[in-house]
Amino acid sequence: MLKLFSKKNEEADTAVTTEAATSSEAAEETEAKKFNTKKIAIICGSVAGALLVVFVGFGIFFQSHFFFRSTVNGVSSSAASASAIKGRLEDAAKGYELAIVDDKGKKQVLSSEDLGLQIDISEKKINALLEEQNGFLWVYRLFVPAKYMDDAIVSCDTKTLERTVKKLDCVTDKNPKLTENAKVSYQDGTFVVTKEVYGTEVEPELLMKKVKKAALSLQKSLDLKKDKCYKQPKYTEDSKEVKELVKVLNGYVDTKITYQVGSATESVPKETIGSWLSADDQMQPAFDAEKMKEFVSTMSKKYDTYGQPKQLATQYGTTVTVPGGNYGWRIDKDGEVAQLQEDIKAGKDVNRDFVYQYTAASHDGNDYGNSYVEINRTAQHVYLVINGSCVMDTPCVTGNPNNGHVTPCGAFRITYCERNAILRGPNYRTPVAYWMPFNGDIGLHDATWQKSFGGQRYREGYGSHGCVNLPLSAAGTIFSYVQAGFPVLMYDLGGTETVDSLTQKQADDCKNAINAIGSVTTESGAAISAARGAYDGLTDSGKALVDNYQVLVDAEASYANIWAQVAAQQAEAEAQNQANVVIALIDQIGTPVTADSKAKVDAAQNAYNALSDAAKAKVTNKATLDAAVAALNAL
Repeated sequence: MLKLFSKKNEEADTAVTTEAATSSEAAEETEAKKFNTKKIAIICGSVAGALLVVFVGFGIFFQSHFFFRSTVNGVSSSAASASAIKGRLEDAAKGYELAIVDDKGKKQVLSSEDLGLQIDISEKKINALLEEQNGFLWVYRLFVPAKYMDDAIVSCDTKTLERTVKKLDCVTDKNPKLTENAKVSYQDGTFVVTKEVYGTEVEPELLMKKVKKAALSLQKSLDLKKDKCYKQPKYTEDSKEVKELVKVLNGYVDTKITYQVGSATESVPKETIGSWLSADDQMQPAFDAEKMKEFVSTMSKKYDTYGQPKQLATQYGTTVTVPGGNYGWRIDKDGEVAQLQEDIKAGKDVNRDFVYQYTAASHDGNDYGNSYVEINRTAQHVYLVINGSCVMDTPCVTGNPNNGHVTPCGAFRITYCERNAILRGPNYRTPVAYWMPFNGDIGLHDATWQKSFGGQRYREGYGSHGCVNLPLSAAGTIFSYVQAGFPVLMYDLGGTETVDSLTQKQADDCKNAINAIGSVTTESGAAISAARGAYDGLTDSGKALVDNYQVLVDAEASYANIWAQVAAQQAEAEAQNQANVVIALIDQIGTPVTADSKAKVDAAQNAYNALSDAAKAKVTNKATLDAAVAALNAL
């Protein structure tokens, strides 16, 4: 127990001793830190004081001396007094000349007189510059040198300087090397930069400033190239704008543009896109709109169908060529160029169709597709075809070609559809229930004023002003199927001419009237006249249907012949009667002829002379009369 207690006491004493030692060391360390801090503060204060002394000392110094690195009219005035700089300026001005050095090292030396230089150096003027100087800014001027220019010390006569500069060789050179900006061009699949060109063009105003500045600074020479007196390129190969432009254009040219035209595809070659791209004056991407239009024009020639003839398998089993009209695909050139530019700027691959001014139903096969209005102008008949099947057909009446209102053939599109429209013209205002224009003011519409449709009515005074007249129900049916853009195909097809029902009936009535004439007698006049009236009242198409017209012609000839014979017989009898009267008068003369016979001879002669030739020929005793006249004359 004693040992254990003793051991514990020893351990305790050791711990106390150790703790005391540690506390002593900490105190010593704290004292050392306080001493070091005080020491640093003293040092810093001493340095700050020394710096302040230096700062103030130089500040006072530079109240009467020019700053370090300063210049007065281009002459070094670093730490110089007014008198010192006066001497330096006088040395620089003595016999002053300015050498203009071109890019080939050729010099043109200009004297003070050439420059209109006026030098007036005085210590007073130099002191005036010092008085404006704040000496305590000397530290700032170590980094930003002070450059004093005083026109009161050195100045130029502007007019003299202008005359001199205008005569410099670099100004009068008529064929200077042209300065060119760096250029960006497409080569072998990528855009590259062509280095800028430093030329020998001068800008008179800039050169004037450079020469004046050099003269006022008493500069000994002016290197046109080094001092950038020549026109400088705005953009170089290292310009940020040029580098960014190349990056953008190479992104543009990698854009893939593919047209999907029906089942066909058309890709724009990378080289073509590259030919469209360039830079503007501000090094921004630019598009060659003319080259783009040329490309679009090429595509138009390949894919446009607008205004081109169409092949149509008609309802008659015959394929015809429908003339071009306003139907078909037509690329919008300006719109397509604008869209191409947007696609390229977006930088994303594009698969699309062209931008169109006019569209059609199909890119493959016939552009009008398999739904359309078919009009046979020759047959005056309209067919409505939907999805390849004829769902309705009707006779029609088109424009009258005899008065300049012909309805033109062609492939057209319905412009719009309107219910209960009013059709207006120079001499008419007509309401219609269904109006479907397809070629300007020409359209499909109902025409309730027409008594019949089809045939050749359009040629015979019943034709329209150019529109396609339809029965009301037919117009309504077509209206229910079509919409704006729906194709209308009109054509002529020989051999399909038809007549309308009214004309056919009138022709049939005429034929019956001719057949009713029967055998021609003197009593046939009324029947022949009725048949002739019926025929003359027909239209040309109706007359063409009268296949027994020759019977009428023959009947008229026979009837005329019969009455000619009757008239001849009546004339013969009348002539004989007249002749008989004269024969009796001649017989009354008697023989022999004496002076008393004169009254009878004259009566017979006068009666004979009054006869017609036919009656005279029937006077059988004319010789007796002639003998009596001769005997009477002999008395």
